[in-house]
Amino acid sequence: MTAPTAFRIHRWTTSERLGDIMAMIHTAFAGFEPPSGVLNETVADLATRQRDGLVLVAQAGERFIGSVFCARKGDALYLTRLACAPDWRRRGVGRALMAAAESEARAGGAARLTLRVRVTLPDNLAYFASAGFAVTGEGQEDGRTPFYTMERRLSSPPRAHSTD
Repeated sequence: MTAPTAFRIHRWTTSERLGDIMAMIHTAFAGFEPPSGVLNETVADLATRQRDGLVLVAQAGERFIGSVFCARKGDALYLTRLACAPDWRRRGVGRALMAAAESEARAGGAARLTLRVRVTLPDNLAYFASAGFAVTGEGQEDGRTPFYTMERRLSSPPRAHSTD
């Protein structure tokens, strides 16, 4: 049996299967050094993120293969915990999740997408830069790995031209 190549992106709005989503996220973040704080997060944490923002998921059939959490912060939609199942990497899942987040941002009137990338993850920094994000600052919270802040401004949709 061959692996499916099609997947769909949509909002996850119910409490059903949050454990499956969290398990996929833990698998996706398992190899980070130093270990990611997401490995300490629980289904209850995911439910809080869902309540306070939105959760976008990628599914191949019934299997969760990716996700991103989004929260409105001022004029931006903040993206966090972008995850992709290891066997689905380099197949467009992350880009599709970011495109869906951009659609959500536009629908909500946000002017930009923002995120953080750990300084210790240069491949992630390059990935987001290739998706149009630019470094806008640096930071570090107590006991955590230093990070870069990144943003991508959302262009306004083209205006209709008048023939008057």
